[in-house]
Amino acid sequence: MMIHPFPFEWDRVWNSLGHFSQIFVFALGFLGVYTLCFGAFVKVRLRSLRKVHDDNPVPQSLARLKYRSANLQQLTLAMFYCFGFTFWFQIQAAFFTPENNRPVGLMVLENFSIYFSFAAFISLVFLALHLVQWFVSGSIRRAAVQLGE
Repeated sequence: MMIHPFPFEWDRVWNSLGHFSQIFVFALGFLGVYTLCFGAFVKVRLRSLRKVHDDNPVPQSLARLKYRSANLQQLTLAMFYCFGFTFWFQIQAAFFTPENNRPVGLMVLENFSIYFSFAAFISLVFLALHLVQWFVSGSIRRAAVQLGE
């Protein structure tokens, strides 16, 4: 068995995952798209706030952006906890092996490699989401400092 650190065989991993894990991947995909769209929205909104000369809407807009950013961070944390539950719930399936003449230990290790590949990919996605959110929240804080809040 050859070890492929990245990219892994996505079709093999996808077909080995349970339905709950597949639903989680779709939910994480929606979260990723929402995070990227929110990041783009924040950048556009912050650029438009620089051009506004009336000071009244700026603090309210920044407060709304901070609030939405905090909500997005909480949603990402909730998805991370859901991933932990999904991972530990699915790893039990690694011990279910069909009856044949192969050694059971090797089959269990192959099953573990599938779930660990899945976990590595999801961890990479969470890292990317975290970096985007870090960049967005830093931009909001920097705009608040520049505008004197």
